[in-house]
Amino acid sequence: MRFYWLLPSFLSVFLFALPAQAGRLVSARFNPSQNRLVFTTDDGVQPKALLLSNPTRVVIELPGIVLDRPTSRQPFRGVVREFRIGQKDNTTTSLVIELVPGYTLDPQKVLVKGENPIQWSVQLPSPQRIDQIPSNPSPSSLPPLSPLPRSNPPLGRPQTRSPAIFTSASASAGGISILNFQVTRDGFFLRTSGSNPIMRVSRGRDRETIVVDIEGATLASGLIGKDFLVNRFGVRSVQFTQVQSSTPSVRMTLNVTENSPNWRAFFSSLGGIVLLPQGVSAAQIDTPPPPPRSPSSSSQLATIESVELSSNGSLLLIRADRPIRANANWERATGTYRISISNAQLAPRVRGPQLYSNSPVSRVRLQQVGSRFVDIIVQPASGVRLGTLSRISDQLLSLQLIRSGGPLFSPPPSSNSQTSIPVPPPRNDEPPATSPPPARRSGRVVVLIDPGHGGQDSGAPGIGGVLEKDIVLSVSRKVAAILRQSGVEVVMTRNSDYFVTLPGRVAMVPRVGADVFVSIHANSIRNRPDVNGLEVYYFGPGGERLARSIHRSVIQNVGVNDRRVRKARFYVLRRNSVPSTLVELGFVTSPSEVRRLASPAYQNEMAAAIARGILNFIGR
Repeated sequence: MRFYWLLPSFLSVFLFALPAQAGRLVSARFNPSQNRLVFTTDDGVQPKALLLSNPTRVVIELPGIVLDRPTSRQPFRGVVREFRIGQKDNTTTSLVIELVPGYTLDPQKVLVKGENPIQWSVQLPSPQRIDQIPSNPSPSSLPPLSPLPRSNPPLGRPQTRSPAIFTSASASAGGISILNFQVTRDGFFLRTSGSNPIMRVSRGRDRETIVVDIEGATLASGLIGKDFLVNRFGVRSVQFTQVQSSTPSVRMTLNVTENSPNWRAFFSSLGGIVLLPQGVSAAQIDTPPPPPRSPSSSSQLATIESVELSSNGSLLLIRADRPIRANANWERATGTYRISISNAQLAPRVRGPQLYSNSPVSRVRLQQVGSRFVDIIVQPASGVRLGTLSRISDQLLSLQLIRSGGPLFSPPPSSNSQTSIPVPPPRNDEPPATSPPPARRSGRVVVLIDPGHGGQDSGAPGIGGVLEKDIVLSVSRKVAAILRQSGVEVVMTRNSDYFVTLPGRVAMVPRVGADVFVSIHANSIRNRPDVNGLEVYYFGPGGERLARSIHRSVIQNVGVNDRRVRKARFYVLRRNSVPSTLVELGFVTSPSEVRRLASPAYQNEMAAAIARGILNFIGR
């Protein structure tokens, strides 16, 4: 079994560290289109945040975190000039986001959040020109703060007749203006006013982002900050950003699948900019767009199966039978939070949450809007604020429910050149590595199945081109299906071929309220084709009982060589808060065993035995 930590990607700076080493920076990523920094360490940290001037810099200091390599720099085009990572001193690592001269940030609106002691995010507000900010602002001149997060309006349903056209309210005066964005039969069309602009198209190294920079252009007010769901041509969504510099420009960001084609942009005789994927002729676009296609059959829509509260009441969970995307906004007039899901339908007997007098939400309403959209309207209970709407897996969304009383923001900043930014403690302290067997919650136990590796991390390469990531995903899906048939609630850290970091896998345990964590891998060893068999690992006492239950079931029911139960300091075991185990199904470097591991019949046999071991452990 091999672990690949993190690979470099566009708009990202990743650093590598062995999981057994403490006090290292595992990853740091700044997304300039979202003004968001996300970083992970391999040991708990309480960051310190500062706002420095001349030029404006947001500095995040990580005490006790060591950087064992030179300073890393990532330059950007736009208001954010650079993101860099360096070592402040022997025991402190610094993350620095630097703006171009002439811009600053309101430190009151810099939001630092700890998902847990090792995972943090920093959300920056929109930068402001210094010459547009009143001098010596008083507290009364600052905008009021709200305990509820502001979100973009629901983007799933365009407000025009055609479901593929998103039109702005007005155009900026002077120069080249981007008036609206339109999805056509073959690509995208940007209606413009003005002359032919200069355009550059580039693709990120991770192949999941394509950026179109349009020089000398301005955005109409209706397009600024919008996020358009597309789900066509391999494009998930499109965002527009107005970049203010000596020459204003517009950045159009396409979030694409890894295998989607490259795109090209050119000015059309229709009076706008045409974007086409490779392989589509430019002549095809110079015809009026076809009328909207009729909605596809319901079989192609995701079905919302349930909306439930997690066992501890900290999450509202939205489950579907296939991948879903959602947008949300806070409707202050009604005091409700609207979650809009496109290309979806409600199940005929969809389950809603059971609400009581002390529930964190007072009302949840599920609404089918037309044939392709679902709205979920949430009204929080008194003393509860709503946090982030997150994607736990392709088919599972979670909305944070937060009791009041936590720190929000500090008083307005002074005029000093160095201003402290409030950093609340992480939302949950890291629990001990061991715990007793899972508590029964009205007969329901949540099992988190973790298929190892994924995406660019193929795991151990096997004989004949067999990949570990494919074998373990197939077996994990089968284990999950058997557990669900037995009435167990199951969540998977990944249910298709994409990469999840080790801290990300562990962090899902409290997010989904899991009671049991089972990681599934396949083994390898160089130049030893004779080595084969099952290995099951644990770290703490609770994990040992789980590991032995699974090991006993597999050995009794599957003809496999027994390489015993072993104790190990794997990251997903030692950093976990619930009984956890790591199962090595066999060796992909063994000619005889790799053929079995690739066989669907053998995978079924192995999955049934693993599931039986889990059920025995939880008392089913």
